[in-house]
Amino acid sequence: MAQANRAVILKRVTAALATVALVLCLVMALHSLRGTAMIGCGAGSSCDSVLGSRWSSLMGTIPVAGIAAGVYLAILLCLCFVKDKEIAPLAWKFLLVFGGAILGSAIWFFILQKWVLGQFCKYCMATHATGIVVAGLLWYQAHKNCPAKWNPPCAVAGLLLAAALAGFQLLTTPKTAYESGESAYALPLLKAGEMPVLGSEDATYQINLMFDYQCSHCRKIHSAAKELVENHPDIAFVLVPCPLSYACNPYIPASGVDRFAGSCELARAALAVWRAAPGKFSDFDEWLFTADDPAKGWYPRSVEDANGKAAELLGGQEQFYEATRDAAISSILSKSFELFGRTTIQGKSGIPRLVYKSQWVIPEVDSPDGLMEILGSEFNIQ
Repeated sequence: MAQANRAVILKRVTAALATVALVLCLVMALHSLRGTAMIGCGAGSSCDSVLGSRWSSLMGTIPVAGIAAGVYLAILLCLCFVKDKEIAPLAWKFLLVFGGAILGSAIWFFILQKWVLGQFCKYCMATHATGIVVAGLLWYQAHKNCPAKWNPPCAVAGLLLAAALAGFQLLTTPKTAYESGESAYALPLLKAGEMPVLGSEDATYQINLMFDYQCSHCRKIHSAAKELVENHPDIAFVLVPCPLSYACNPYIPASGVDRFAGSCELARAALAVWRAAPGKFSDFDEWLFTADDPAKGWYPRSVEDANGKAAELLGGQEQFYEATRDAAISSILSKSFELFGRTTIQGKSGIPRLVYKSQWVIPEVDSPDGLMEILGSEFNIQ
């Protein structure tokens, strides 16, 4: 009797967790289809970047969260038939396959978030964690309730399905992706001379590059932009720091946790260095986007370390303090925030952001060639 009760409890727990995962997947799938913002995913946040990335869908149209929702719905249906002695063996086979697919997919999307995107989505990670527990419970129950030699092959088949999904994404996912828009009115662009520039101040094409010093995507495009201007002297990027912290950016809604706490201070330190010693800005800018320990990967610099580095470049704490009192810094940030607000619409609020004339693009690129491709397709810059 006790064993039977435990089996019932395990099935109910498995069904409850699968339901939680199903709801999370449906929410993410609807977000992807509608292009609306999710609760707690502010502009440029990790979950906003991950859910809006080119890896969140198949062939740019089918949300992977929708496919996952289908798997969890199938699990719930199979659990309804495990009491039937005739159907139970087949139901457990399918459940083992689904468990393997869930585990394999969780591993694949963790790899993407960790080593490709460099950011984590809290909704995704919650779904993966729940899915792994569901997979473990399914395998345990299958072994107890319906032990057979085909159990391991079914689980492996699920893992192979996940591998097939990963392979399909690698083969079909484009190297670049972006969201774009156009303003009906002139945008308040910042110009070379009033802002630091990557490339020549006399370049024919001057594109505003909006970024946050705590954004990993911004770090990637920064690197790509530096390489691009070396081979295209007619292109320059006007660097426009745009902190995504609601502590200073009026277009970021306040929430319980400031995902970009410290970004305001990092931007002010960078602008202080540029205003006080323009020739040293490039070193400071590169330092902010360089990993302190390459073996551990890149993490944003702390405000304390950044202020210390800025003071070192400017000749001391007193010189740095005087530089931060420059009234032009607040004026520059106000213009940056205005540009951010004018190019932000629901569901397309990410960063980094490229702005040229009346057009703007939120790119996802990994190379100078990918960046050049977007400049050509959206801004007609060849």
